[in-house]
Amino acid sequence: MQRQKLNLLLLDADVIIFAHELGIWEQLIDACQISVTEIIISEATMWFDENDEQHAIDLSPLITAGKIQAVSVSLSQVINFRKRFNLVYLDGMHDGETEPLALLDSSDEKWKFCSGDAISFKVLGCLDKGNQGISLEEILHDCGLSVPSNQNLANHTKAYRQKCTRQGELDRLLGMAFHQD
Repeated sequence: MQRQKLNLLLLDADVIIFAHELGIWEQLIDACQISVTEIIISEATMWFDENDEQHAIDLSPLITAGKIQAVSVSLSQVINFRKRFNLVYLDGMHDGETEPLALLDSSDEKWKFCSGDAISFKVLGCLDKGNQGISLEEILHDCGLSVPSNQNLANHTKAYRQKCTRQGELDRLLGMAFHQD
């Protein structure tokens, strides 16, 4: 039985790079409907193999061929999104996290955002949208894909995502995430 593709999946640059390092990028784009924001396209440009040799990543041909989708986020969406958070959160939130999170926050679509960065999942917890975060481990499981047995997923696991999301939820409840007027 063929599995249904995961839809509305936003990937952070670190996930794209890590998938290349694991040798599962092609399987991932075949198994999922992947979207990337413009900043992610400019950030996910290279990866290093086990011999420390550099390899280029060019998402443009995949976008042109319709294998992955580029999505735009307006500057006003990003500015309005960032205005909501205090300096502690803003210091950890770089452009690569901000753009997809701003899109997710302002959209009625049920995007899922995959990242290996703690701040991404903490922000989702703060926004009470923790269910819209997903780890690479969960994607691979849902798609019936596996990671080479000698690889460690580290900060790309379900447990890591859940821990960071809980921290964001706690920060929201304690008033430690959002900008106070």
